[in-house]
Amino acid sequence: MDSVTQFALGSVIGVATLGRRIGPRKAAITGGLVATLPDMDVFLPAADPVTAFVTHRGFSHSLIVHSVAAPLLGLGIGRLFTGLRDAPRWLPIGAVWLMLVTHALLDAFTVYGTKLLWPLTDYPFGLGSVFIIDPLYTLPLLAVTLWALLQGDWGRRIGRAASIGIVVSSMYLGWSVLAQQLMRDKIAAVLEGQGVTAEKLLVTPMPFNTVLWKGIALDGDRYVNVYSSLFDGPDARDIHVHARQLSLAAALPDTGAVDAVARFSKGFYALSFADLGDGNGDILLRDLRMGATPNYVFTFKIAKSEAGAVRPSGPVKLNRVVEEGALPWLWTRIFDQQATRKETSLHHAYIGQGEGENRAVAQ
Repeated sequence: MDSVTQFALGSVIGVATLGRRIGPRKAAITGGLVATLPDMDVFLPAADPVTAFVTHRGFSHSLIVHSVAAPLLGLGIGRLFTGLRDAPRWLPIGAVWLMLVTHALLDAFTVYGTKLLWPLTDYPFGLGSVFIIDPLYTLPLLAVTLWALLQGDWGRRIGRAASIGIVVSSMYLGWSVLAQQLMRDKIAAVLEGQGVTAEKLLVTPMPFNTVLWKGIALDGDRYVNVYSSLFDGPDARDIHVHARQLSLAAALPDTGAVDAVARFSKGFYALSFADLGDGNGDILLRDLRMGATPNYVFTFKIAKSEAGAVRPSGPVKLNRVVEEGALPWLWTRIFDQQATRKETSLHHAYIGQGEGENRAVAQ
């Protein structure tokens, strides 16, 4: 989840566990800072953008690492605040453990992938039932956090608010799992009705809500996007078929980037050729789970074709180009089944990074 949400969740846990002894303001700040620690891995150096992508939410998000780190951090916090010096040692240790593991577990509700059991396995767990930014989850926690930051002394009301904030946000996560299963069944029926046999099916919410969902079905060398709302009727309309162009990998001098993204995305990836004219072009690699055709959050240029020869290029992460009217469409589509999404896999503009200039290309 986003940094604001993780800070707010840690703050509320801090208030609920430590607020009575050190005050709600100090507890909120302490909880928020501790809960932010796992995301400090973004500052670690990486060989290239693909490596940075697949190693984020790695060891720093491991429940095993958190269980080892919690006693060290907890005892340090216990000595830092006078209100905790006569408290049982398990109290600050347990509080820190909760601040850390809830960060990782919350991340695992998103689709990105979180290596919860590193080093036993580097499998990236990702339920995909909530979008990385979801105001309905965050706002109750943020409200309690802001109240605690303005509250100098402990009181029963702030303690009760912290407990309610945790319960309400947890119930929302439970709802997201239920909604995901309902939409999975609904989208699977749509695909069956269209004669699509999905080798794999991923159903994940569109941005900022748990009402409008996207299904991604893998069917050989093509993928099928299905957009469906909880309010949709039985008629299937919002269906889009695209080529994955996996055969492009055969021309690559090195498939390391493709293999890494294929493994991390659990197979939900695609290749494409961006034609620059005169027979030249770029080979692009996309993670299909985050974003929507043709605008994916994680798109990498991995090779360049010139005069019939393919050579490595990068990998370079490309800026996402969000089409005009995307947010208004999102709100309209939640309630209006007729407002189908326009997806084009051709003539898509992107902006290259690290190449000295920005340019539009045809995909």
